[in-house]
Amino acid sequence: MFAFVIGPALKKLSPPSSGEFLVKVVPRVVLFFRITAGTTVLFGVLFLYSFSHGDFSILSFSTTFGTDLTVGLSIGFVAFLISEFVAVPTQLRAVKMIREMQASGQHQPPAEFPKPLKRASDAATLAVVLLILTSVFMVASGFY
Repeated sequence: MFAFVIGPALKKLSPPSSGEFLVKVVPRVVLFFRITAGTTVLFGVLFLYSFSHGDFSILSFSTTFGTDLTVGLSIGFVAFLISEFVAVPTQLRAVKMIREMQASGQHQPPAEFPKPLKRASDAATLAVVLLILTSVFMVASGFY
């Protein structure tokens, strides 16, 4: 959502306005996404445990169901890791840069400011692509 909707809209705002928006909204959005992603992983594992009755041999590559489920699960977990360890810290670093800029009375963002935003956007885009692949494999596993 952030990379596709909010990011492009921020480019149309003045630097002080977009900075104020980022400082006030990004930490809350990041917290929401972290909680959502974490609970998704937790409930996914609990669902898998319940569905398999504790027998994780269903994840075996010897069946198409197990292969699709394992590949989908793995890709989804990689997307989670990219989000948690690349996108989130980069977004929070951008917020920190804006807060420092505001505290010093500066109105123009530093020259290196676009770099963390681009990195966060790229990481978020990659995570979305991986989550689409995850969905494809999870749906495919339901046909076997």
